[in-house]
Amino acid sequence: MFRSHSCLLTILLASSFLFPAYGAEYPEVLQRNSIPAFPGAEGAGSWTAGGRGGRVLVVTQLGDSGPGSFREACEAEGPRIVVFGVAGIVQLESQVDIQNPFITIAGQTAPGDGICIAGETTAINTHDVIIRYVRFRRGNLKRRDDALGGNPIGNIMIDHVSASWGLDENMSMYRHMRPIPGQVDAKLATRNITIQWSISSEALDLNNHAFGGTWGGENCNFHHNLFACNTGRNPSIGMSGMFDFRNNVLFNWVHRTMDGGDGSSQVNVVGNYYKPGPATEGELRYRICRAQARNSRDKYPGFGKWYVTGNYVDSRPDITADNWAGGVQFDEAVQDKNEIIPAGTEEQTRWNEPFQAEPIRTQSAEQAFEFVMAQAGASLPHRDPVDLRVIESVRTGKVSYKKGIIEIPHDVGGYPAYVAEKSVVDTDQDGLPDDYEQQHRMNAKSASDAVADNDRDGYTNIEEYLNGTDPNQFIDYTDPQHNFNTLHQ
Repeated sequence: MFRSHSCLLTILLASSFLFPAYGAEYPEVLQRNSIPAFPGAEGAGSWTAGGRGGRVLVVTQLGDSGPGSFREACEAEGPRIVVFGVAGIVQLESQVDIQNPFITIAGQTAPGDGICIAGETTAINTHDVIIRYVRFRRGNLKRRDDALGGNPIGNIMIDHVSASWGLDENMSMYRHMRPIPGQVDAKLATRNITIQWSISSEALDLNNHAFGGTWGGENCNFHHNLFACNTGRNPSIGMSGMFDFRNNVLFNWVHRTMDGGDGSSQVNVVGNYYKPGPATEGELRYRICRAQARNSRDKYPGFGKWYVTGNYVDSRPDITADNWAGGVQFDEAVQDKNEIIPAGTEEQTRWNEPFQAEPIRTQSAEQAFEFVMAQAGASLPHRDPVDLRVIESVRTGKVSYKKGIIEIPHDVGGYPAYVAEKSVVDTDQDGLPDDYEQQHRMNAKSASDAVADNDRDGYTNIEEYLNGTDPNQFIDYTDPQHNFNTLHQ
């Protein structure tokens, strides 16, 4: 069993259950907490508490399963915060299913070179999930699937994650499938999702399906992410809700940047940085997005509305100055549902005011490029050689393998070695190192310290440790001026 501390907080969830269980039950109402998931969390997914108040589970071994494994922590029940007492590669032999809600996975706690989840998929099939500073690098397995994906329900916060070497997409989150007996499965939009400060790179092109991801749902924000060396879906828009995409960086795509946005979609594309690479040719070199109508889940297919402004296209000052002067491209005429959908036009799709979305601190595309280069991905404890190589390629425009589109990890050197430094001493196994507890006047022999909230600011002591903040200093985190990443200053 895990070395853990019992939950002292009962989490109440107002919900009605609409469908038979598939993973977690499907709540009609998702919680919106009064403070962000952590300082620096922004967007629609930022109001989840994750595993706040739950027991602390320490990953103590790198095996596929068993006591102290990543799998056992993910598949446990009840609110839980997962920390790492080991560094290295977890080679999954079968899919890990996160079925039970209210979980925080804190990769920044891993010692040494940090943690990497390889092999099979990690699937989110629930709600209220926080994942930070974890690498998901799947590899060339027989079964095609994402590195990180699943059927997420809602209240999802993905922060500083590095996803690569997927065989379908690297990282996809946009819908939740619910089985209905005797009928086609219901396809429900993921609600309240943020993917921020993350990297999707080098999807494997073994099956002509080397895609960055399908992202979307209802009420979603995607900001300060990097897509690099994926052939397409950088990203594709899933479902037809409000989609806010800003301050991201795209490099070296083949046939797609962003596409989709049909039906009732409301799409903001603001302040992103586009840098074509060796694999990018023709009109694709200046494509910001491609508005489509063919994939709508609405009864009547059609084009959504797009607000596109402030995007930088490398070597194209004309399109940088006016994103609609060739950067926004349109689906060609297609047949769908026994009718012909004409090619799209600017008049059909253009919207001149931003759609209402959760607020995001937004920079110019050029400023965002530098922030993403410096901070995106699983950058704590520090970046691994894979991310360092990808970042260098984005900066220089030079790739290490052919045109930058790979088929197997070995094409770019394979999995690096992750050195495991000596882990911290944690006598009571509450996730708080003994020296931290001594420094902050806690009891290193009592696990109750972890779920206490010494300064009563809403974050438990274990969260203060994860966030790099002082557990004895009250800060009003309901004030947006205090919502900045305390791990990168």
